[in-house]
Amino acid sequence: MYYLLFLIFYLVSLLPLRVLFLVSDLLFLLLFYVLKYRIQVTMHNLQCSFPEKTETERRQIARKYYKNLCDSIVETVKLMSISKTQLDKRIQCNWEAFDLMTQQDRNGQAYMSHQFNWEWATVLCNWRAPRRFTGLYMPLSNTAFNRIYLYLRGRSGTRLIAVQDMQQEMARVQNEKILWGFIADQNPSDPKRVSWNDFLHRKTAFFKGPEFVARRYNNLVYFGEIVKIKRGYYEIKLKLAFDNPRDTKEGEITESYVQHLEQSIKRQPENWVWSHRRWKHQYAG
Repeated sequence: MYYLLFLIFYLVSLLPLRVLFLVSDLLFLLLFYVLKYRIQVTMHNLQCSFPEKTETERRQIARKYYKNLCDSIVETVKLMSISKTQLDKRIQCNWEAFDLMTQQDRNGQAYMSHQFNWEWATVLCNWRAPRRFTGLYMPLSNTAFNRIYLYLRGRSGTRLIAVQDMQQEMARVQNEKILWGFIADQNPSDPKRVSWNDFLHRKTAFFKGPEFVARRYNNLVYFGEIVKIKRGYYEIKLKLAFDNPRDTKEGEITESYVQHLEQSIKRQPENWVWSHRRWKHQYAG
């Protein structure tokens, strides 16, 4: 099954992006107007996050979001064969922000989020960063698709560690020259071991792990924001958030990231994933 899917996706990925975007347009019509894929979840999340906006405004955000979602699907397929040169042309970034790791001979970690297109960013980051990009991932239940995603995300040499293996791998990996990559806005599976933060008008669960790593090993902490410039073109904005995490108070880094993420989402709300059940866990108080 894996080899058949791989062959199909690879052949499709050879199509020019202008053709793949036509596929995206058809997929958008199917998901948004016909199947109404998770429309209720999306609209509920937008209503809670932007109570000050009108229903019409939230509907406009949702429509743009589904267009971006469909674009990201075909862009992810394109990742099977797209070259570094092509990605470089389509993604701008202030990569020099990472130079401090080399200057101080220290490891770093980048907090990212589910802003489109994080899959492209993951691959390009390992080609451009001065340290080996090492990310955590949640294995998919479908074995064939999980292998395909591992291929996509690791094709530039990015190392991927399953979330459940982080504790046993962390110390070994930290001894190398690495740049941790955390998609830090995921919904934690265990609500008993999280940090609860105010986020988009709701108490929201965030992973404690990234902050634990930063404070334990004193890694340079970067926050990233992905902005969609136009169809097929993005900009990654990096900033050094903490240069000495050991001096921070517990929870300070996570709270700072949450505030950064919220402001980033407000600047371009249609570029963040709204159809996931991000607030599945409820704050007990």
